[in-house]
Amino acid sequence: MKCALRAFVFLLFVASSCQASSRLEFDWGLAVLNIGTSEDARQEQLAVRNALLILGIPFVVTNDVDAATRRAVVIVGGILFNTELTPPERESLYAYVEQGGILFATQVKGNMFFPLFGLHAATASRTNFRLHFSDTREPVLRYLDHPSERTVSLGDPELYSETIWTTEYSPGPQTSVLARYENGTVAFTRYGYGRGVAYALGPGFKETTFIPQIARSYEAARRWINSFEPSGDVFRLLLRGLYEDRVHPFLLVHTIPDGKKTAIVLSHDVDARESFRNSLDFAKMEDSLGVRSTFFVTTKYFSDDTDIDYYTAESVDWLKKVKNMGFEIASHSVSHSLEFDKFPVGSTEVNRSNYQPDQPTLFGEARVSKQLLDQDLQLNVNGFRAGYLRFPSELLRILEETGYRYDSSVSAQYVLTNYPYFGFRRRSLEATQSNIVVVPVTLDDSREFLTAETQEDVLRTWTEIVSANADNGAITCLLIHPTDITYKLETERRFIEENLNEMTWIGDVGSIAQFWHDRNGLHPVVNEGKDGDPVIVLNMKLADIPPGQSLVVERVPGVKMPKIMDADGMSVLVKAREREDRFVLLLP
Repeated sequence: MKCALRAFVFLLFVASSCQASSRLEFDWGLAVLNIGTSEDARQEQLAVRNALLILGIPFVVTNDVDAATRRAVVIVGGILFNTELTPPERESLYAYVEQGGILFATQVKGNMFFPLFGLHAATASRTNFRLHFSDTREPVLRYLDHPSERTVSLGDPELYSETIWTTEYSPGPQTSVLARYENGTVAFTRYGYGRGVAYALGPGFKETTFIPQIARSYEAARRWINSFEPSGDVFRLLLRGLYEDRVHPFLLVHTIPDGKKTAIVLSHDVDARESFRNSLDFAKMEDSLGVRSTFFVTTKYFSDDTDIDYYTAESVDWLKKVKNMGFEIASHSVSHSLEFDKFPVGSTEVNRSNYQPDQPTLFGEARVSKQLLDQDLQLNVNGFRAGYLRFPSELLRILEETGYRYDSSVSAQYVLTNYPYFGFRRRSLEATQSNIVVVPVTLDDSREFLTAETQEDVLRTWTEIVSANADNGAITCLLIHPTDITYKLETERRFIEENLNEMTWIGDVGSIAQFWHDRNGLHPVVNEGKDGDPVIVLNMKLADIPPGQSLVVERVPGVKMPKIMDADGMSVLVKAREREDRFVLLLP
């Protein structure tokens, strides 16, 4: 690799010249070093990779210490017990940090690693319910600028006596404390070892990001809905802060369509008789503002003790008008039952002709509702949302096998994330990940939250949440039940108008889910060009780049923006937007 490129781009500590520096030079980028083969280690490794993918941080994965330590930053995937590395591998990690490398690990347990991290001891605990980050200017904490990010929830102590596993550290006198648990013990440390830095985080990514995704977060959400709840995202954002501070030029796959700063996702649950007719009023209002939404429709074609059959020929006619205006129609199950998460799985062979709604099954609710909507509206329904946001264990597997592509049956607060993600095929960490994109719901009008009297308070709350998510490049999904065309319609109209700007993408759930599907296949890297300057290389041909995708690359004063090449080596022309310390590059 050429001297000029390594000195400017690939050095974490810039030398005055290649010949004058004795510091270790690193290849560009970040490595995940997989350590351990136990189930806990495997799940932690997957959780680390998942966190990086959600944020769009390029990385390589290896279980070879020498290969990992050629990169500027190494994230340990696994648990650092003494037995996990051989003595030579352990010495390689020490040498890497001593010569300028950056090491980030969770759950440092082995005392042979304590000198590297500036620790005296480590103790496991299940009684830490809050974690508070210090108010320092440490770059790894740069994204934690909201009160709900400075203090995060790990569980509800009023409901549980124990919560997720965490590690409490006893640091040395020269070790910086970046976070503490509510009992005062140390949760996150930074230690300068030689020319490099080693970070030790007490909770693992499995516990803080994966357990919430299967909706088993010990009720850590501080509110069920209509709040900014980043308690899972905070741990991902630590990695983004570290990466952007230590890898130059940093490069990310953007989290929002069309290079925007944030996204508002509009949705409606059509689960009452009057909602079918009212849906057209909401569609007309949104159409007048140039935006689209998703209507999740309950196909209740039978009467029971909760309601009459309101999925009728007249209802379908209203839906056809909405569909013909270009709005997305998705499934909201057949029965909209409060007991949905308790239904048996049922037969995969179920269909409209043999389904017995008085003996409901999960396959029946998912398949029959889709069949009805597909047939009556000439559609291929891609999305599902369960009534009351009930989330059965097998839901994503069933949706996958029934032909859906995304689900929106959880609140962002309940799963502790404001980003879409690929969930598990069943609610178990031993399960495989699904190809179903989960789009969490953030804002909801129900439970008397939005009334004619609360409009101003609601708008203020919703706007604050959108702003907080925008700071992290996260989305905000709004759910409005079209049961009223006065104050509800007006509140949504004002909410959209207040956010109609060039920095905010506004659209339907299916579009954000498709964007997330497409984004998952985009893996750019920074390489050296023929002239020695950095070049962004895509893993796709120009013709295969999905619409709406963009990259974020560091803007270095006095240095031109890197060229972009596709997988065939063809130059890719992009539109560039300058934003603070970075360029947002809109791919064609």
